[in-house]
Amino acid sequence: MSIKYFIKRFREKQVVYTRHGSLLYTVCYFFDWIISLILQGASINDYFSYRFFEKRSNARNEYITLRRFHKLQRIANSQSDIKVCRQKNLFNKEFGSFLGREWIDLNDADKENFASFCTKHKEFFVKEVEGFCGNAVQKYSAGEGFDADRLHAELMSVPGAHFIAEECIRQHEELRQLHPWSVNTIRIVTLYDEAKDKVHVMSAKLRMGSGQNKIDNFHCNGICANIDVETGIIDSRGFDINNHTYVSHPTTGVTIVGFRIPKWKEHIECVEKAARSIPKVRYIGWDVVLKDDGELCIIEANDNADHDIQQLHHGGMWREYKAILKGMSRV
Repeated sequence: MSIKYFIKRFREKQVVYTRHGSLLYTVCYFFDWIISLILQGASINDYFSYRFFEKRSNARNEYITLRRFHKLQRIANSQSDIKVCRQKNLFNKEFGSFLGREWIDLNDADKENFASFCTKHKEFFVKEVEGFCGNAVQKYSAGEGFDADRLHAELMSVPGAHFIAEECIRQHEELRQLHPWSVNTIRIVTLYDEAKDKVHVMSAKLRMGSGQNKIDNFHCNGICANIDVETGIIDSRGFDINNHTYVSHPTTGVTIVGFRIPKWKEHIECVEKAARSIPKVRYIGWDVVLKDDGELCIIEANDNADHDIQQLHHGGMWREYKAILKGMSRV
């Protein structure tokens, strides 16, 4: 990272979160950030997102920072086992009973198998197995003029790529009303204490697309809102990465605050069962979708689920995590 890029990024965050853009403020914030980096291990994103510039040291100590996040991962997750979460083909094989959708691995299927899949599923996603944040995901419609053989040849000709295809999911009507252009996933983060066989549900967030964006990812212009883990009711405004907040969805006008997630008890039961099925990866953010038929399906498991989303408009969670980690042995 060049010094020029670093300064540009720092000042962009400064203006968005503080509304102060002068050089004097930049110098003050910079040295204050250095203090938080040394004491709390805060990244630039941590410093501004959690508004450390308004907080004293004891308040900053409440937050999971980048350094503490890495500590959490080192204790909770086995590096040799996280590949199941990071490669979509391995995840789909391991968690087949949780998928709720049909899929095909293009490396294991010839063009005839792929054509049959396309015939059965008129709309489907093609994903690169190691893609993340909605990258390397493309939606296709097998309508008039669609050529399955040509698409198969194109995908198989990409150097070093490995693709899977998955049928499209039609989400529950109530969730679809919030933003019908994207599949609005629920990110539920669990921390599994294997010794006590206790799955701690640490946080839950509803993620929605904005505009006509087909991706709900928070870091790709999505909107996020906090869900009360006990009730399944959204208890915060919606918020985006640019620090804007919303009582109602800016695209559809549907009220976000107070929205009740249907079948919430079943969501919790689903992730608790899934967490126990991969005991060496104990910290996971599960992306769950409620389908229109009432069935729950897990889209993916994230062993590196972002710590910032969990704490924005909710408060620091380091004390909660630290108390659990204290009784857990390192994997």
